[in-house]
Amino acid sequence: MTAKEENLITQKTFTTLLQAVSHPGRVYSLSQELESGLILVIQTLLDHEVAFNVFGHQREEWEHRIIRATSSRTANIEDADFIIIPSGGSDGAILHAKRGSLEYPDTGATVIYSINSLSLIPPIPPFVKGGMRGNLRITLKGPGINGEITPFIGGIKKDEFHYLKEINSEYPLGVDSIFIDAENRIMCIPRSTKIEVI
Repeated sequence: MTAKEENLITQKTFTTLLQAVSHPGRVYSLSQELESGLILVIQTLLDHEVAFNVFGHQREEWEHRIIRATSSRTANIEDADFIIIPSGGSDGAILHAKRGSLEYPDTGATVIYSINSLSLIPPIPPFVKGGMRGNLRITLKGPGINGEITPFIGGIKKDEFHYLKEINSEYPLGVDSIFIDAENRIMCIPRSTKIEVI
């Protein structure tokens, strides 16, 4: 792939991310030209001016890959601008993410999750409660949402949404989150969005 083609994909990814942030809970599709939607989003958002933290299995492998692709640097979870969770759950570690300040609320971290599936349609067979393999159903309300929206999310622990709800309980402080599934679909939950786990 040429540099021009890569630049075009990055521009399209950024536009899609802007749409997803503006319409929380809606599911959008990224380019299918690259294998990993997670890497596509990371390459679009990270650069040498920001720091990241990887939580979960194969941490060193992911760190090496991200540094090579973005020239970004690693940091502990409290100082990271981006927290990348390729395994579907942080086991509460994101509770230590930076949440910004009243003067600069936009300095809170962005959490990027790699998950199995995203959909606004109930999965078949019916979702399994709680487990990593099942699909969770959450309700989102807030700016950019007409009333409420109920996405189904597969491959993430239920507790993760309780952590996000707690982190974002003192809006405008909090974190923004991006979810990317195995089919390169994405969904965003900004810190202004109210989360209820069904």
